[in-house]
Amino acid sequence: MNCNPIFDAWLPKKLGVDAITLYPYILFAMQGDQVSKKLMRHELIHCAQIEKEGVIKFYLKYVFEYFKNRFKGMSHWKAYRSISYEVEAYKNEDNEFYFEGV
Repeated sequence: MNCNPIFDAWLPKKLGVDAITLYPYILFAMQGDQVSKKLMRHELIHCAQIEKEGVIKFYLKYVFEYFKNRFKGMSHWKAYRSISYEVEAYKNEDNEFYFEGV
């Protein structure tokens, strides 16, 4: 995968999240030695999704699904967790063999 980690980044801190993938970068709120394998795998799954779908398609679909879920009346958190890309990432963030099948 062609994603480059950036640690102690200001954007995830400003957004109140641990990390955000803005391809080809993964921005982490914390220092590298504080990033769990689980969080790293979650963000790398997003990198794999982007490389499979293409950058534009991934982000358009991601935003579309989020707003579709919000219009359905879901809370921010539920709408976010219901995005298909997030469902896949959360489902597999503990699976150390995930990338063998990708």
